[in-house]
Amino acid sequence: MFGYEALNVETQARDSSSLLNWTKRMLAVRKTSHAFGRGKRRFLKPGNRKILAYLSEYDGDVILTVFNLSRAAQPVELDLSEFKGFVPIEMLGRAPFPPIGELPYLLTLASYGCYWFRLTAEADAPSWHQEGVALQEWPTLVLFDGWTSFFRDRVMPWRIGMSERMRNQFELETLPRHIEIQRWYASKGTTIQRARIVDHAVWEVNGLSWMLPLFDLDGPPGGATYFMPLALAWEERDEERMAGVAQAALAKVRQQAQVGLMGDAFYDEAFCRALVRAIAQGAELPTLNGKLVFKPTAAFAEMAIDIDALLVGRPSGVSSNTVVTLNETLFLKGYRYVREGINPELEMGRFLTEVARYPHCVPVLGALEYMTNDGCTMTLAMVQSYMANQGDGWDYTLGYLERFLRDVATTDGTTPDGPEVSAMHGGFLALMATLGRRTAELHRALATRTGATAFDPEPLAAADFKTHAASDAAATLALLRERLDLLPPAAQDDARNLLEAVNALQAGIEARHPVQGGGIKSRYHGDFHLGQVLVKDNDFVIIDFEGEPARSFEERRTKSSPLRDVASMLRSFNYARWSALRRVAQSPDEAERLAAPAIAWERATRDAFLAGYGATLAPPDGAPLDAELLALFELDKALYELRYELDNRIDWAQVPLHGVLALIQPPRASRP
Repeated sequence: MFGYEALNVETQARDSSSLLNWTKRMLAVRKTSHAFGRGKRRFLKPGNRKILAYLSEYDGDVILTVFNLSRAAQPVELDLSEFKGFVPIEMLGRAPFPPIGELPYLLTLASYGCYWFRLTAEADAPSWHQEGVALQEWPTLVLFDGWTSFFRDRVMPWRIGMSERMRNQFELETLPRHIEIQRWYASKGTTIQRARIVDHAVWEVNGLSWMLPLFDLDGPPGGATYFMPLALAWEERDEERMAGVAQAALAKVRQQAQVGLMGDAFYDEAFCRALVRAIAQGAELPTLNGKLVFKPTAAFAEMAIDIDALLVGRPSGVSSNTVVTLNETLFLKGYRYVREGINPELEMGRFLTEVARYPHCVPVLGALEYMTNDGCTMTLAMVQSYMANQGDGWDYTLGYLERFLRDVATTDGTTPDGPEVSAMHGGFLALMATLGRRTAELHRALATRTGATAFDPEPLAAADFKTHAASDAAATLALLRERLDLLPPAAQDDARNLLEAVNALQAGIEARHPVQGGGIKSRYHGDFHLGQVLVKDNDFVIIDFEGEPARSFEERRTKSSPLRDVASMLRSFNYARWSALRRVAQSPDEAERLAAPAIAWERATRDAFLAGYGATLAPPDGAPLDAELLALFELDKALYELRYELDNRIDWAQVPLHGVLALIQPPRASRP
């Protein structure tokens, strides 16, 4: 009996402690917004009367509060259509929920559960969120002659008028409405006037057929070319394929007595298998103005794969691409927004796979390329080996740092500094040193001399980067002046400090020079950060060699110092520190207390990464990294980030602002 009572007391004490901590966090959350106490309150009227829901609005801040008044779990649908496109951020855990659309917003609450959401148009939707076709009545296309129905020069003369009407409906209405709501459409918010088929091929395999068209879009600034292969699935004979195509359908179709759907072929398992098989076989397919070339690498021939036995996963959209995994064996990437020229990701992947044989990247197995009759090339799809992993470096790092800061937040003692920090983060820092080594090995592989002009390294001169850095600085300051009044109050002082320090900024650029005769310029990753590395067995695999999406292919293929990648990764550590603080700290006071251990973590992480990198690349005399050049590239990267945040996420502008200021003036004792 005594043991039971002791256990009961211990359980009650633990529950009381948890309740106390939860109450403290709730009170801290309330302090983060004046909308809780001063806001105008509007009660919603959900159909489920066991749910209490209301909006609190004050000075542009909108808080959604939802209470479950029942002892049982309850679902609720809320009419939030006036906030279409806004992302609800759950305020206790800082987790983003799927964006609000036109339909009622569905939530499920546990017994006596409660949600506080901040509704914001600035936050990104969760990475796992799938943007599908909105629930609507699909238009109907009457295919009187299959895929040929769209092409007036390929139908019987008395059907030319029908074909022209079909083509107009397809290009003016059906395609634009579908493309505009896709996650991979780059010019979101821009209406498409027409999606013109500029070239295509009809591909028939084992009784199935697909159309592989390229579209030029009228509407987006400067125009754009997109690739979206199309599949047909018929109700009577393609039941399984219908389910896949329906996930990305753009129209109902009728062909004589047959009824079915037309949709994105990347959602058709048969198409994905056929595409991979054609790449493995090195097939070619003629088009009106060129040809489609399915080209394998030597690595594909070395793999014995039964493609028909592979289980095709559900496609997922990532920026301008769509990816499909096949049985955790193959990784198929379809490029949507395509450009003329050599695709840097394919070019770099082939070089690392076949020439340098760098083991810590994902092997490239082949690609689908479009080649015009006049010699232009576009990469439409690529196949790689699938790499099992524990997630990317960003999620891994953020998870580690958030756990650490939450532990600090729940203790009253001081956090260690100096050598004790390295001991505290020992395992994590060892992993970061490994990342430094893998980065150095990548740069060594990319500097392999093979006689290939596109890859052989060259001497580095100040002229290769000085003009670029100076012009970037001027463009950044001009944009900062323009957006100054839009910045959050906390960032405006930093912005003014930077604008007043223009001479120090320019002097900092001019004063830095590479070590005489010690630098090279070579190919490099070009968009290197924690999200571009996969954690695998306490090691790393480097992915996504596309380079910065905003730059042209020619710019991405230009050689420069590989220290640009190093600087980019150091900036990624800084973003991780800020992101973790924003998620964990529930009040200004808590942010103040957590700032010092977060800064100490970042400093130790930088040192570990640089130590691993330098030890791998250093010559026998142990010459150190070119610190001046690295600092210049950090500054250049921070300026690029500032321009990006000013254009896309104004609330995050303070992160690169602090980065720029720290690089041009002595460190300040201020809260990050």
